[in-house]
Amino acid sequence: MSDEQDDPAPPAGGPDEIQSATPAPTRARVAVDWEGLAVAAENQRTDLRHVLELASGQVRPLEAGEECSEAAVLVPPRPPREGWRTMHLFLDQIEDPAVREKLGAALVGRGAFRRFKDLLLAYPELRQQWFAFKDAEVLAYLARWLAREGVAPSNEPPARPDRSRLSAAVRRSAPAPAPAPLPGEALDWRAAVAPWDRPGTVFRPRRAALLVVDMQRAFVDPAGSAFLPAAPAACERLVALVAAWRAAHLPLFFTRHAHLEPRQDGGALSRFWRTLILEGTRDAELVDAFRPQTGERVVLKHTYSAFAGTPLEQALRGLGVEDVVVGGVMTDLCCETTAREAFVRDFNVFFLADGTATATPELQLGSLRSVAHGFGRVLGVDEALGVLAAAWAQGSGGG
Repeated sequence: MSDEQDDPAPPAGGPDEIQSATPAPTRARVAVDWEGLAVAAENQRTDLRHVLELASGQVRPLEAGEECSEAAVLVPPRPPREGWRTMHLFLDQIEDPAVREKLGAALVGRGAFRRFKDLLLAYPELRQQWFAFKDAEVLAYLARWLAREGVAPSNEPPARPDRSRLSAAVRRSAPAPAPAPLPGEALDWRAAVAPWDRPGTVFRPRRAALLVVDMQRAFVDPAGSAFLPAAPAACERLVALVAAWRAAHLPLFFTRHAHLEPRQDGGALSRFWRTLILEGTRDAELVDAFRPQTGERVVLKHTYSAFAGTPLEQALRGLGVEDVVVGGVMTDLCCETTAREAFVRDFNVFFLADGTATATPELQLGSLRSVAHGFGRVLGVDEALGVLAAAWAQGSGGG
């Protein structure tokens, strides 16, 4: 389940009101969506409220201005003191006294949960035990809450919640006033970059490499922990470009973001983001459409840049590459950082506006403007395909 959003404070005396409350008369017996209920309870956003439908047992977000009806129960966020209590209870499960002391010290004062989580990165097995313990505590809390509300579940809570499903539920719970336009469709990226466009600047195929950044299940698969709704459209276009690139026998690189040991290779990412993509998990895999073929290189990276701490630059130099074409996810994070790093390493950068994807149209356009203004030429996949076709029609390969 999701980490607590707010810094938990020590409990202000007395047992939790839900823990001590007398069960209410049963008003509904229904199969409860436990995982959806857990996501709702862990939500700390004041602008987002969830209800449990008494007839179906399903959990859904309230629309803007909508009130909870008599046919539903408003799901309150789990109090921060519950998170603090859970962490203290977990200390009793730790056998190593030195580790228990370190984690106990982390719970003193403000910033407790952040310190607690950061320390757990050094103990991968203990971290997994924490997730299981916390999940069980959240579900137990919800069982007490349901009893207080007079809801009798006809199904037992899961022994271990499906975390990929929880991530999908978090995405479903986010407010969506209107469907986000996909890159290159309703999103008018050409107008956004027009003030800085250099239409006469094109890559030279014989001196170019295509960098496909992080097309992994985490971002591209709808079941991924960080699925991007804009990714499928970008994926479809990139597949066509990759096929043309392979047909032309040009250098093709895939990057894959994963962490072997977050304490060692997590760096600032482990402090900035609540979760990381761990090596060996489904999230870390490239989707089938971007499985490398024989001789194609995969660059494993641990931060936004595909150059930092990797052999990418050396490999590009060895192939005589001077122009890099960048596509993939996320536009404003790994793709843009890689493009900037390529530029400062004296490569010519060509950035695929509709062959990249990120979380929102605003972030997409902002990143494209930034690249066009100071780091490279922003172009569409169709133009890139046209450059390849024109070069080979002339029999030169653009060299």
